[in-house]
Amino acid sequence: MNILITGGSGFVGSRLTDILRQEQDHVYILSRSDRNSDHPFVHYIKYDPDRPEDDSWMEDMPLKVDAIYNLAGASLQEKWSDEHKEEIFDSRVTVTRMLRRWVEQADITPKVLVNASAIGYYPVSKSVRYTEADQFAPHDFLSRVIVAWEGEAEKFEDLGVRVVRARFGLILDAEEGALPKMSIPYRLGAGGPLGSGEQWYSWIHIDDLLNALLYVAVHSEISGPVNLTAPMPLRQKQFSKYLSSALGRPDFIKTPAFVIEKLLGEQSLLILKGQYVLPEVLMENDFKFLFPTLEIALEDIFDLEDKKKTVG
Repeated sequence: MNILITGGSGFVGSRLTDILRQEQDHVYILSRSDRNSDHPFVHYIKYDPDRPEDDSWMEDMPLKVDAIYNLAGASLQEKWSDEHKEEIFDSRVTVTRMLRRWVEQADITPKVLVNASAIGYYPVSKSVRYTEADQFAPHDFLSRVIVAWEGEAEKFEDLGVRVVRARFGLILDAEEGALPKMSIPYRLGAGGPLGSGEQWYSWIHIDDLLNALLYVAVHSEISGPVNLTAPMPLRQKQFSKYLSSALGRPDFIKTPAFVIEKLLGEQSLLILKGQYVLPEVLMENDFKFLFPTLEIALEDIFDLEDKKKTVG
């Protein structure tokens, strides 16, 4: 198969590329810089999302693409200045528009577009349980980005492409993503609940997320929004207890919400707010989670981390 990936050098994209090349799929990665691949199944194509009117990159594209994984997007971990918020929006929406224009002009019809998204689509709530059946208008900055991004992805359906809007939850991994930073206070003996601790964390182990991305691409009966979260969300205070236990560190120093808000500003909503989100579509389509509970997910993550340290 020929697979096209945007965001192929990022946290999720690089892991996905490793899996696909092991399966001997040809992976084409859109990259901002000139890069040469040392692997026969991985190919880099330079493009410039800052110049969306420049179509020269299309000349280097393959003549056939079976699936597109659209994972490109500026990091949410950097400070949310007005400039970076604009980059967060444009990096997602613009690239998706560029991909659609290429599909139109090249007269290529991929079987599926798996478009990254996020559970920030759903409003913050301490009591409501959300599934893919729930629909909402934009309600804050992140949801405005998500609705616009998903809206551009949906336009691929007009071209005969099956579209999956993969709404990522909190991705747990030993080396990348939020977990390494979240673990620092615990390792220093200063871990504990953040804010009220009542906010929901809808999380997913990186291996389950990658397996789900592969699963939705090959199951033609799946389309539309798909929540990529584990089936057992937890409140932050419960998450904190499991994390402290996995690290063998205390869990008693509570950080008030105002401190986090002062440090992070609008970005603090990623920590202090949350939603209870269920992966109903995955479960209804018989997807099997390797790590359905946080306890076994963290056990795997930190056991793997310890093994790497031992080998090193």
